[in-house]
Amino acid sequence: MAKKQRKPQRQPETTTATDAKSGLNSLKDMLNADALGALKQLEKDMKTEGERKEKEAAEQKRREQEERERNKSFAELLNDYEKKGGGKYS
Repeated sequence: MAKKQRKPQRQPETTTATDAKSGLNSLKDMLNADALGALKQLEKDMKTEGERKEKEAAEQKRREQEERERNKSFAELLNDYEKKGGGKYS
């Protein structure tokens, strides 16, 4: 029986493989950075839009409450006054 000869193991090409990967990774990283920046800007815009809508809703609610107060009848105003304990006979 003949002895098996071992083939010498080749070491991976570190310089060219690394250079090629780093070039691709840097382009990939740049695209990811651009996309990440765009997403962060979109998130910031959505957050400010949400805050603006919340303020508008609170302002609308306040205006509606003032309108209801202004349009109360005399009986409703009298009931409110008596509930607060400010009535003459309470």
